[in-house]
Amino acid sequence: MPEDTSSRPTPRQARRTARLRLACSRCQRRKIRCDGQLPACNNCKKAGVACTDGESVRLRDLPRAQISNLIERVKWLESIVRERCPDVDLSQGPSGDFDMELDGDETFARDSTIRVSSASPEDSLNLTGSHPPQAQPLQHSEPVQAIQAIRSGPRLVDPIASSTLSHEIGMVSLGSSQDPKYIGPSSGYFLARLMLTSNRQDDQSWPIRTGVSNPSIPTALVEAMHGPMSLPSRHHAKQLADNYFDVINCQFPVLHQPSFMALMDQMYENRIDVESTPTATFQVFMVLALGSTVLSRRVRARLPGESYCLSAMQSFDRISIDSSIPGLQCLLLLTVFTMHSSNMRLNVWYLNYQCIAAVLDLGLQRDINTNAGISLLEQEMRTRIFWVVFTLDRMIATMMGRPIGLRDEACDLRLPQHLEDVSLQGSLQPSLNQPPGHMAFSIHLFRLAKLNSEFKYVANSIVRDTPRYAYPAVIDINEWQQGMLEQLDEWYSQIPNTPDSDYIRTICQIRCYGLRMLVLRPSPAIPNPSPEILKKCFRAALEVIRLFDHLYKKNLLIHTWNTCHSAVLSIITMLYCLKMVPEIAKQTALDALMSDFSAGLGVLAATGEHWSGAKRCRDILDDMIRATIRWVKDISNQAFDVEPPAQRRSLRLDPAHSHTMSSYNEGASLVGAEPHRLNFSEGFTQPLPLSSATENGSESFLHQDPFESFLANTAFGDPMHTGDNANLDSIMRGLFDDFIPTYPSFT
Repeated sequence: MPEDTSSRPTPRQARRTARLRLACSRCQRRKIRCDGQLPACNNCKKAGVACTDGESVRLRDLPRAQISNLIERVKWLESIVRERCPDVDLSQGPSGDFDMELDGDETFARDSTIRVSSASPEDSLNLTGSHPPQAQPLQHSEPVQAIQAIRSGPRLVDPIASSTLSHEIGMVSLGSSQDPKYIGPSSGYFLARLMLTSNRQDDQSWPIRTGVSNPSIPTALVEAMHGPMSLPSRHHAKQLADNYFDVINCQFPVLHQPSFMALMDQMYENRIDVESTPTATFQVFMVLALGSTVLSRRVRARLPGESYCLSAMQSFDRISIDSSIPGLQCLLLLTVFTMHSSNMRLNVWYLNYQCIAAVLDLGLQRDINTNAGISLLEQEMRTRIFWVVFTLDRMIATMMGRPIGLRDEACDLRLPQHLEDVSLQGSLQPSLNQPPGHMAFSIHLFRLAKLNSEFKYVANSIVRDTPRYAYPAVIDINEWQQGMLEQLDEWYSQIPNTPDSDYIRTICQIRCYGLRMLVLRPSPAIPNPSPEILKKCFRAALEVIRLFDHLYKKNLLIHTWNTCHSAVLSIITMLYCLKMVPEIAKQTALDALMSDFSAGLGVLAATGEHWSGAKRCRDILDDMIRATIRWVKDISNQAFDVEPPAQRRSLRLDPAHSHTMSSYNEGASLVGAEPHRLNFSEGFTQPLPLSSATENGSESFLHQDPFESFLANTAFGDPMHTGDNANLDSIMRGLFDDFIPTYPSFT
């Protein structure tokens, strides 16, 4: 009976196998025959020792050195995780019980340990049974098919996710030696998480700042092209001061303009000693710094704002910031300048709480008026400074998603009187027919800060079970939301309208639409908004972008950190609403949508000239918008095929609504915009396949978990994976790295 030779290797195969089989280290030393069995040869198995690969003249020690290097790299990466992410439990996950000693025959290996160095780590995952390893080149590619199968597989929707992701704890690492920083719900962290990527890959291209020593405050906390500068000419100083009072002080009335101008005149006339009056010196130079920053952003010229700030900081250590109102004014000027300059290395969050501590220490939260023996000027300045701190606290806490620091119930929330600065001097009486001035806008913004407080109290409360000692809980959250929208409508209708007030009036509109967007988008209180609510949210985000574009075209836009944050979160909110409510895309003219998105990217590009994080966010959002435009084109094509001609005409751009800013109402058109900006349609000729939720043409809302759907829906989710750039850490670092610098914070 002839033998079956089908399983026998040919001589060529036998010789190849013999060359690939490598004797283990122990058999090589003992010069005995090794059968090459896996995971251990018979000789090592009988001796009960670890079976490791031997050396080869051809392979040398490269495979074992590669494994050793990988082990060292894993140790290094684990040390970074322990340092930057202490909340990560490294004991969880796959077992790490491997023997790190690769040499010697006295090291005992576990039964499950396989030591194969002639194959790559990726190939070792596929080894089964006793098949010998196959020779592979030194450079290997990852199992792409397996990874794609994992990424594209369906995700199970957690029914609890809709109520947890809207207030997910976001810890963002901002520096090389800093603990992670908490970024909460109102910051838009969870929207960025959902819209960017489902796998957080480390972006090696992001610059890592290293900790430095802090020998002195002025030199380490301010970056300037030149050193401290002396006073400019008197004419130029007045021009810079006027810019400050027209743009900054009308939003944050920290200073009394006539008193400050008199103080500056005294400095130019050498009637005050600079060394003995550090408060006056600091205020004058800081106002010049803020005025220079405002003017340089508008005329697009380099003015020495940071140099004036350095001059001011030379007097800062001699100011009693915690024991006097002028000291608190200096601290507020420093806080406002930090929000306007990316070169400052002060932590705004800590500055905010320094201001709160000073307010409470000086009693500014209580209503102390002229009946207590103080002048009208002092009474009004105490009230104004309190409201500036109150407003900044709400603004910073909302942007960072953190609790407010100065609670409403601890304060006498009296508003300043409608008196301009000139009327507070002497016995001058305000005219009844006098048009509203800067203080009218300031007081109106203070009222909006109260509405912001209500939003933070109700919508962003993490613990929904209200304790007995707190305010009564909101019974009907939807009724509360509708009431908030009505209050915002009323506030918007009462914005003062005076000549030459285009900038501050537009700022008021942006603040209102921004708060409206926060009330409407998902929050811990309302994790699953209805389709109609998300449509209103889309309109609010859209108006924020259009208003920024309006200021930018008129050279009025001041590129602050608030500008970057508002623009980024407005674009992300628009993308979110488009995905959750496909009806928005069907009702929106494509050219108008592309025009609005390009306007937002243009604002971010201009802001990126001053804030590095804005450019980074703009690059990430650009890829996301391109994928969205392709998806919207697919929706429009299907809607065009199934809808009758009468309904088809409704998708065209209505000339009656072709303006940059629409009126503030619920019925504002979704298609009103100028279609003359950057055309994103170039290069998008292949539409993406629609998800099953929108194929029937009648579904206007994705009836699934609104958060997990971004990670589960491959039709819309796959194009959002834009590589290493599109990850959550990058965009959140771009938003908050300049705002919470990793340099030593101010104390």
